[in-house]
Amino acid sequence: MSLRDRKKERTRRAIADAALRLFVARGFDAVTVADIAAEADVGTRTLHRYYASKDELLFAEDDEHREELARLLDERPEGESPESTLAAVIGPMVLRFADRLADARARDTLIAANPALQARELAKRNAVETLVAEHLARRMGVDVGADVRPLLWAKVGMSCFFAGYQIWLNSGGDLGAHIAAARAALPAEFGRSEPVIAPSR
Repeated sequence: MSLRDRKKERTRRAIADAALRLFVARGFDAVTVADIAAEADVGTRTLHRYYASKDELLFAEDDEHREELARLLDERPEGESPESTLAAVIGPMVLRFADRLADARARDTLIAANPALQARELAKRNAVETLVAEHLARRMGVDVGADVRPLLWAKVGMSCFFAGYQIWLNSGGDLGAHIAAARAALPAEFGRSEPVIAPSR
């Protein structure tokens, strides 16, 4: 990155960090764009160059994450199994979150308290699933709208990620290990030929 790009990235990050601090302290609805700009020591025009609206500040890295995921998927070799592809791309994505547990917990709490933000979070997850499904469909040589396998693999892979992510939010520890445990649990818990039924008392 050039010096100019690094400065822009620092400003962008400073605005997002300032917004999160204020959201946690006052609540999402009580904070204005002017409040955030003042906290970040920038003008409101500068803030709007980076973020079009207040709610985007809680989803500040979404586009960057999707771009990184798309790049990682494109780098996977031809003929690789969907399971191997998903396992390979999740590792680098974990590194973006692993040392930011406090911020992740604060963000999760804010989203859980606001229906509009919950809808935005759901849309984000759906967009990631679609990205993965479309990639897998291209690699399989099938139509994502006609073959269930790419969408199924995408949903399974992202469900493992978000299940591990939720455990990490709740209990801390190693995010990558939680996601790996979720993936390992699939054949153990759902690969049985018969459902497990608790014995009656």
